[in-house]
Amino acid sequence: MRKPLYRSRDTAPGRSLVLPILIVCAIVVLLPYSMRLDAGEELPDALYGVGLWGVAFAAMFARWRLGMSLLPSALAAGAGVPLAVLCKLVWDLVRDPTSHSLWPFELVIAAVIGAAAALVGVLVGWGLSVFMPAARS
Repeated sequence: MRKPLYRSRDTAPGRSLVLPILIVCAIVVLLPYSMRLDAGEELPDALYGVGLWGVAFAAMFARWRLGMSLLPSALAAGAGVPLAVLCKLVWDLVRDPTSHSLWPFELVIAAVIGAAAALVGVLVGWGLSVFMPAARS
């Protein structure tokens, strides 16, 4: 087991990066998701693509290079997907209040898909941290 790069739990380098990872993942998912929804695709199919690859990469990077533990890195990256769906949902509800009558199901679907993508990324990051540990200087 390798020692962490930081000395105490309060000065963990990844702790201050949870919110930026969440926001970046939400933006990476929101842009292609909103374009695909406006083109006529439905919710689960509109989420698949480059946005989920970005979520998996962010979770992998947070676990492997930033040294975050499994749960915070998965939650920080995976929560970006339902946040992106919520932003698009609020935008559509402002324009037409009757457009999303099943919005709780949309958020649950987005949370499950985001958790799956983040879990894959975290597991890859964990494997990389075990088999390719960072060089110590």
